[in-house]
Amino acid sequence: MKIFVTGGAGFIGKWLIRCLPTDAEIVIVDSIDEQVHKSQSEFAPEQLERALCIKADIRDQDAYASAMEGSDVIVHLASQTGTGQSMYEISKYIQHNVDGTAKLLEVISKLLHKPRRIVLTSSRAVYGEGAFTNGSSVQYSKGRNLEDLQSGKWEIYDNGQELSPLPMKEDYLPNPTSIYGLTKLWQEQLISNYAQNQNIDYTIFRLQNVYGPEQELRNPYTGIIGIFTSLITQKGEVELFEDGKMTRDFVYVKDVAMALKAAIYYQNDLSTIINVGSGKATSLLELVNLIANVAGKDLKINYSGRFRVGDIRHAVADMSRYVDVFSEFQPTSLEEGMVSYLKWYFEQDPLSHGALIESLAEMEKKKLLLTSK
Repeated sequence: MKIFVTGGAGFIGKWLIRCLPTDAEIVIVDSIDEQVHKSQSEFAPEQLERALCIKADIRDQDAYASAMEGSDVIVHLASQTGTGQSMYEISKYIQHNVDGTAKLLEVISKLLHKPRRIVLTSSRAVYGEGAFTNGSSVQYSKGRNLEDLQSGKWEIYDNGQELSPLPMKEDYLPNPTSIYGLTKLWQEQLISNYAQNQNIDYTIFRLQNVYGPEQELRNPYTGIIGIFTSLITQKGEVELFEDGKMTRDFVYVKDVAMALKAAIYYQNDLSTIINVGSGKATSLLELVNLIANVAGKDLKINYSGRFRVGDIRHAVADMSRYVDVFSEFQPTSLEEGMVSYLKWYFEQDPLSHGALIESLAEMEKKKLLLTSK
């Protein structure tokens, strides 16, 4: 099996490469983007030993076209991933995520030997606020009203009635509330449309909040667990946006890598979208208390009333389709994952909070980080 991986030097890519059998032929193309790879400027030795590594942007087709020939499966991980940043660096996200995917598909179209499957890592961001219920019917939210957020009204309402969030199902209506989410939806549509017309099988994984050892700590635009861990362990204090009760589905990186491996080696046709999460909703308040408990730190929580424009209130994956396809689902618990994460974290150099403060200041300047009245 020959496996071609875009963004293979990144967080998820590193874990995927380790999971693959030793007899797999692997090609990695990665630009080693400075924002994503602040602690490295070249491929890691273990990647150079295991794979053919090409340092290039996927928009630079000539850099990797010949190396893609003969690939059985193409795994597309390369992406800009900062939800908040995408709201003001719009062209950057469209160029990398959308145009980059288009360029990748153009290379595939010229191959003498087409791959049997394309695997894309998409995001739960395509759902936007997702689906809710009033107890009798399913409703979709268009996103929270800015006026409500400014008055500290955080939940989703319909005619004054608070709605209950539903786990995100793959057939729910996509409705991104961020530019990042929109670019991931375009990626999905580009790949599914192209693959169907070329009779190529495809798998689209909608990932929830991925975390784990080796997630870049110095990138302030991704990895909320890294940000919270840094604040809690160094300062003993953390700010929670809104009221701290927004929920997320945190999925351990090895679970994601194993899902990718399962898709790569799946023998039957797929051509579908599949959620990858833990299937459990965790509030940010629960998260920071868990981090403090595992780290053995006292914690002071600052409820500032600030909120990010484009943030969603609740997110958790419905994992039924995953189980139907791959027969089993045994996610790493958040407690177990945090123990492994913190063991790794304490082996890293202490972090400066300058980049985080700078990123928040930039969002305030762009009026994307506001305070309720």
